[in-house]
Amino acid sequence: MNQPYEAPSSALGAGSDSRYQPRLFQVKGRLGRMRYFVYAMTITLIVYAVFAAVTAFAAVAGQSATEPGGVMFPVLMIVLAVGGLFTAVMSIIYGVRRLNDLNMSGWLILLMLVPLANFVMALVLLFVPGSKADNKYGPAPTANGGGVIAALVIMLLVMVGWFGILGAVTIPAYQDYVERAQMHQMQR
Repeated sequence: MNQPYEAPSSALGAGSDSRYQPRLFQVKGRLGRMRYFVYAMTITLIVYAVFAAVTAFAAVAGQSATEPGGVMFPVLMIVLAVGGLFTAVMSIIYGVRRLNDLNMSGWLILLMLVPLANFVMALVLLFVPGSKADNKYGPAPTANGGGVIAALVIMLLVMVGWFGILGAVTIPAYQDYVERAQMHQMQR
């Protein structure tokens, strides 16, 4: 019941927190640095897992997934196209949400198509902190929970491991290449 002598209630008091919980497949809202990195890496790992599953299925079936004459080649190409399109769309969405957290227009994501500007833009998206309070693009996202922090640590460990494996394979191959090139030069 409305009491005429009662003070009006307002959502502007200190007890109201207009934050929201960002989601992985959400299109609108803001996205902080840590969630931006974790969400983008999660989408990338999902797509890589699907690619690996299709390639493994082709190997079990006894066919080469990369041979154009094989049956699995068109399937792999379709999966590759759909996965690439999905990754591109989600990357754009995450970039726009991250720019909105910086109180910038999402149209600036088009700078990712410009050489050198895309490098600067990637650094801005990864390292510049967003607005602490509400901005013109909506309320601030909630603070990062333990799950987001754990996912970040796992993603960073996976990246370090991947670069370690890549280095362990490429450095000896490069050294072998240099030795062969030197032997070839001596034979001339």
